[in-house]
Amino acid sequence: MHRDLRDFLHFSRPYRLFQRVASLSHDLLDQDHDLSPQAREALEKLNRDRVACQLGIAALDLPSYARCDRCQGACCRESAENYFTAIDYWLRRHTDSRVSGYAGQAAPPLAAYLCMRLGAAWRRFEPERTIVPAARPPAAHCAHLGPRGCLLPHAERPLKCLIYACSGLKGSLDEQARSRYVAAIHELQQVSIGTFNVLKREAGLPPHYGLASLFFTL
Repeated sequence: MHRDLRDFLHFSRPYRLFQRVASLSHDLLDQDHDLSPQAREALEKLNRDRVACQLGIAALDLPSYARCDRCQGACCRESAENYFTAIDYWLRRHTDSRVSGYAGQAAPPLAAYLCMRLGAAWRRFEPERTIVPAARPPAAHCAHLGPRGCLLPHAERPLKCLIYACSGLKGSLDEQARSRYVAAIHELQQVSIGTFNVLKREAGLPPHYGLASLFFTL
């Protein structure tokens, strides 16, 4: 139970929080919006923080823990563009590694989101109920996937892929690597929220926009 709670706080919730931030940011601005000088400067600083953090994650050599060479991308079975979000796009808008576009959708209303999450949690306590997932066609691997994991340079990888931790990775990290990775996830989380705050100011939204949604992310 303690390990499950620790994994939830260190990995699952930060990943869901990132997904929520990305969804809230999805349609705040048109992709061709001309950023104000203040917004551009703020995003450039956040992007420098992002790059430094991602290079720190690179030093951990996470594929050697998760054994991505054996897994061959069980968590990378979507088209490559689906891993990039509005957060990636705006952070890198004026860089040499600019993201051409991003996938995703606007965040559902908070009430609908909470009903979905609570329903999923409730079903976990019904062991007698067997849920048969709908048949899905086999998905192709991400175009950036190689024998040992992602082929993209570390500084160009989507945030979603770096914040997500598969069960193999969570179960194999030693305490030192785990501590450093959790700290890096927290830093990327702050970069993502900072980006969201810049975008909503640029869109003319009040500072409290989205705060309740993020607070209740489960």
